[in-house]
Amino acid sequence: MFLFKREKGPPQPKIEVFVRHAVYSSVSAHKKRLPGFTREACHRNLLKTADSRINFTFFLDTATPGDHFIKDSAIQTQEGTEAGSFLRMLDHVEKLDLHPNTIVYFLEDDYLHRPGWVDILFEGFSLEADYVTLYDHQDKYTMYPKLTSQIFATKSCHWRVTPSTTNTYAMKFRTLIESMAIHRRFSEGRKISADHDKFCCLGKKGAKLISSMPGWSTHVDPEHISPCIDWEPFLKET
Repeated sequence: MFLFKREKGPPQPKIEVFVRHAVYSSVSAHKKRLPGFTREACHRNLLKTADSRINFTFFLDTATPGDHFIKDSAIQTQEGTEAGSFLRMLDHVEKLDLHPNTIVYFLEDDYLHRPGWVDILFEGFSLEADYVTLYDHQDKYTMYPKLTSQIFATKSCHWRVTPSTTNTYAMKFRTLIESMAIHRRFSEGRKISADHDKFCCLGKKGAKLISSMPGWSTHVDPEHISPCIDWEPFLKET
């Protein structure tokens, strides 16, 4: 059992963001994208919409040889698979000496964020939620005709309980450590993490995942993009 020792006073209002990049990703090479999409544009959008409350750590999978815009500032791995790179990130984060209530945000390299997302993420954790995503996954409106959800409101946003999300999500450090075995289980022995199954498993154990409505981030996949927002300008503004 993991024992937390640092409980003196509240944590600093920081969000630890861990972003995974790859020189080449066979997982997403076939996906459709918005006009003007590049991973570098997503990276610039992320930096532009963040503020001083964010601490970034970047990871780069260099299993495929080649140059990459983040190479000189990233922790490098050589896994060659999405699941492998996710597990190496977990290895790194698990060893950190973070306050139990520090918000940890796992992020993939093909997401866009709206300005103000930092405040929204803090608002999400003002609710009784274990996991928070800013991605309003469109499949919850098309593939789950019988899905019902609890709805909440914070100062700036509505939220819904959702059964699953992608491998881009946030939680408090304590929550991650206490469920680390589950976060590993659905990536071990795979090329692609079974993120849907992971969150269904966490839900069965009582964990609550909420997503913002509309999304304050989106996976840049037109078939599954967060609805109600015109996301193309965020690529052009970078």
